[in-house]
Amino acid sequence: MKSQRYIPMLILIICSFTFSHLAFGAYQMREEKPKISKEKIAPLPETILEVGAMPVPYPSRRQIIDADKGAVCLRCHRMPYPTAPKNAQKLGDMALSSIPTIHPGGWRLLTSIPHPFNKTAAGWSPDGKRIVYSINLFKDDWDIWMMDADGKNRRPLISGSTIDMAPDWSPDGTTIVFHSDRSGNNDIWMMGITSKKLTQLTTDPGQDTMPKWSSHGERIVFQSNRSGNEEIWLMDTSTGVSTQLTKNQARDENPVFSPNGEKIVFMSARTGNNDIFVMDPDGSGQKALTYDPAEDLDPHWGPDGEKIIFSRKGSENWDLWVMNSDGGDPIRLTTHPTAETCPHWSPDGKWVIFSSTIRGHWDILLMQVDASMLNPPRSPLRRLTDSEAREVGAVWSPDGKRIAYNSDANGYWSIWVMDADGGNKCQLSGRDEEAGWPVWSPDGSEILYWAFRDGNQDVWVTDTNGTNKRRLTDDPALDGDAQWSPDGKRIVFVSERTGNGDIYMMDANGYSPRRLSISDAFDWTPHWSPDGEKVAYISKETGKFEIWTVDVRTMERNHLSPDTCANVVPQWRPDGTKILYGRWWGKYPTQGSYDLAHMNPDGSGKKGLAPSPVNEMSSRWSPDGSRILFWSWRTGNPEVFMVNADGSGLRQLTDNLAWDVFPSWSPDGRKIAFDSDRMGNFDIWVMDVAQ
Repeated sequence: MKSQRYIPMLILIICSFTFSHLAFGAYQMREEKPKISKEKIAPLPETILEVGAMPVPYPSRRQIIDADKGAVCLRCHRMPYPTAPKNAQKLGDMALSSIPTIHPGGWRLLTSIPHPFNKTAAGWSPDGKRIVYSINLFKDDWDIWMMDADGKNRRPLISGSTIDMAPDWSPDGTTIVFHSDRSGNNDIWMMGITSKKLTQLTTDPGQDTMPKWSSHGERIVFQSNRSGNEEIWLMDTSTGVSTQLTKNQARDENPVFSPNGEKIVFMSARTGNNDIFVMDPDGSGQKALTYDPAEDLDPHWGPDGEKIIFSRKGSENWDLWVMNSDGGDPIRLTTHPTAETCPHWSPDGKWVIFSSTIRGHWDILLMQVDASMLNPPRSPLRRLTDSEAREVGAVWSPDGKRIAYNSDANGYWSIWVMDADGGNKCQLSGRDEEAGWPVWSPDGSEILYWAFRDGNQDVWVTDTNGTNKRRLTDDPALDGDAQWSPDGKRIVFVSERTGNGDIYMMDANGYSPRRLSISDAFDWTPHWSPDGEKVAYISKETGKFEIWTVDVRTMERNHLSPDTCANVVPQWRPDGTKILYGRWWGKYPTQGSYDLAHMNPDGSGKKGLAPSPVNEMSSRWSPDGSRILFWSWRTGNPEVFMVNADGSGLRQLTDNLAWDVFPSWSPDGRKIAFDSDRMGNFDIWVMDVAQ
């Protein structure tokens, strides 16, 4: 996957015609710029940057089709993911929906000053309330700045036409140590945060740089070439006496004391390339923690001393990694196709600041970290995909042993399958087609999907190993959003062959296509009843989005939701006794929200579930019909929630700055898979869910 340098090209906009996405879609696709209240999350014009926000071009127009038996818009279902129509749709026209996102969802930009200056991360104050960093205002001019931990209140601490870099807080938070060439040579300096008094600590003709305090402030470790080569040195702050700790023909750099002061981690090139080493404070016991062909830099201890975070250069870019303090169990933390370096943990171990080229120059970003990222065996969450590609839309096989999903690992969107534990990944569709949204056959032997090839989009099917591919539709019109009948003998799909979107049914081999919906309006999002006798779908036949059913034998239609609000994305309960859907409350689309609701199959007994002032998205029945999954903005960013079928027992399942979206149940109802970009790119994650 080629690296992309400018953030608008990196934005992944999650779009689907689940009920909540419809509202966001119309809102975003207006030609005029909408008024946005402070409470709303919305994209910013490309020239405006706010603290904690990424630059996002307006409007965003990428589309993604709901991955699990979901939904498709009539104009977008024909488009190969993630393209979209060139022209924005009119207000109220649901042909295209999108959700504004700040990419990556799990990161926050702290240095959002709109200029191309480079900023490098340095460190947190001991109380975790402030961050010091270096900023490159002009060539050979680095200054030291400070900001609050949320990126606000940025102000310079040390400025001038000199190089002042690599600040580090004293343990009591009153002083910073840094290196500077203000004396004509790089030396170690100290400054009081309140007094602003500068004190020069080293005066050797060599270059002394990268100082770090010991845990009690009685020593400072730094690197210097005063002995003819870059080595690690230790200075006693009471006497000013410096002692050389390493002596090697290779460069030894970036020393950092462990929290208890008993170890020093550093980087050395003595293995032939840069690796991470550790030693005792007197220079003894030097040993390698990494021995990898990749370059490893910037090691820093976690606050409890059990983990070390560092930067590693892969095939194209630098990423953040974390390992145990003995070098064991290395885990890749970021997968974004830009460089991430200079990581520093917050004092409570819940956050990491780092430097990144996500905007082309170096910026400082904030990332939330938890057990799912740092120590997966101790977390109920586990990441199944970890490449630099975007991998989304997990769909479980009927036996729960495999997962199908979408990936752009090779620069184009294709269908993949893997074991439920993330092993044995296999690509099913190839470079000659843009393919999307796999659907397992009821017996698990085949996968249905749509593919755009030879200038047209059609419904295709393949065996689960990628062999025996067959095109099931071959009409000049655009076909997509296909779903198997419960017995696997028929397939329902959406087609534009009549000029508008309509619901069609065909045999599983593609023969005998038959039109099920007969209106001139857009009809889409078909969903089979469990007995295979009816299909529920959305139609705009009355001028607004409403739910209908059609009997596939008699063609008898039933209008289930003839009321004042929009009703969308119907899904039958596994026992066929209810239909789950999204119900719009308020004046569409700038007021109100889509909430979960269900009703009887004849349209009676409508009941709202888990109401909130924000949209509830991508709802899914559990296999036994007792619970409902969805994702929601109700906490301020997208998280996965679960609620009982009667509306009780609302539970938040994920909690991260990232976008945790599109959850899907395993067949036994004990696990869910979902999409999350907490590590920089969208990946497939899985977690256990208590019954």
